[in-house]
Amino acid sequence: MRFSIIVITLLILTIPVRGQMREGSPFVKTPEMIYSFGQKYNSWSVAAGIGPVFMYSDLRGYTLFPDQDVHFGPSVWITKHLVPAFAVELQYLQSDMSGVEGRYGFEGDMMDISINGIAIINQMLPDPGPVNDHWNYYLKIGVGSTLFRSRLLHRETGDVVRRNEIYDTESSDYVVLGYDKSAPGQTRARQKEIVIPFGVGIMYRINDNFDVGLESILRFSASDNLDNILTGATNDRYLFTALNVSYKFGDKQRRHMRWTYRAEGMDMFGRRQKSRIEEEVRRLSEDIAEYEANRPVHKDSVVITETLKVVYDNYNVRTIFFSPGTPRAFSPADQLLMGEVAIELHQDAEKKVWLYGYSDSDGNEDDNFELSRQRCLAVKKFLVRELGIESSRIEIFPKGEIDPLSPVDELSPHGLQMVNRRVDLVVK
Repeated sequence: MRFSIIVITLLILTIPVRGQMREGSPFVKTPEMIYSFGQKYNSWSVAAGIGPVFMYSDLRGYTLFPDQDVHFGPSVWITKHLVPAFAVELQYLQSDMSGVEGRYGFEGDMMDISINGIAIINQMLPDPGPVNDHWNYYLKIGVGSTLFRSRLLHRETGDVVRRNEIYDTESSDYVVLGYDKSAPGQTRARQKEIVIPFGVGIMYRINDNFDVGLESILRFSASDNLDNILTGATNDRYLFTALNVSYKFGDKQRRHMRWTYRAEGMDMFGRRQKSRIEEEVRRLSEDIAEYEANRPVHKDSVVITETLKVVYDNYNVRTIFFSPGTPRAFSPADQLLMGEVAIELHQDAEKKVWLYGYSDSDGNEDDNFELSRQRCLAVKKFLVRELGIESSRIEIFPKGEIDPLSPVDELSPHGLQMVNRRVDLVVK
């Protein structure tokens, strides 16, 4: 419960931080503040702090505010940042521990050594970097070992409990861990247990040399041995909430990595990131190149155009090809072609353009004639409305499926299909 309250409090503290970030940065980012490729940054720091250690065990009450002695423990951190968003840390924590519940209590001390991973939350947001150049907030998780000594005590007398006093055994050894079982005042090798630290923290940049921070980390033990009582429902754990001061090593002309802003084109792991736009353009260019390499239209258009010059006995002929069915939007190439015709007509008022429309032989003759007329009207409409040609200077001659253009040997199968789905623009 206490851990939840502390976590919620830390998260509440980040609300104004996020609000400041949404308001925009009041300062200008200089080049040394940008974490980018090829630059060097300071990455090492050491911190020292102190704070209360709350035990959660079978012999310790689960109250919001501790109703027993609170032990304060010192801690030291050595941190190496890999990239602005991630770091690894070696932490050492030392503290006394105790608790009472019912007839028994325990006392002892512990040393905690862990290796932790740190993920700075604001370095993972869409606008990555310290908030207002002073705030970082982070998550921490790791693995470590607790080296401890513990003695089980009678609550009223304070004497060390013997094994045969609480267990069905003839052994008169004292219930101790890390002490001599026959002489509980004499120390022996510490007991070792695996712990998993997990928690949250906030840090504030004072200047280029020092930061201050507040973090609350709950350490989950892999056993129920810290209090010497093995009948609990859950494993022991303890919460360490500490205020700390850190010193950043390195060239003071450089920024520390955790206080930089990630450059464009870089992901949170410091890797070069592919631009989505560049990637889309690249794929589109490849698709266009493949399409141009495989489509027969370019070759067929040349063959058909050269053939039409002979048919009309006129070298001023341009052709627009159509897909099956009614006309739709013109392609950029078709619009360019009609633009060339429009320029020619604007430059010489004596010239006119005749539009000859054709269709293939699929369907009945009347429908094909109407289809060829619609194609002519579509071209005429574009010339008049979009290119400013007077309607009187445009004549249309729908042909339908009559007078088809004879197949040309050089045409591909696709060219043979489209050869009679066209409008010929003849300038006279």
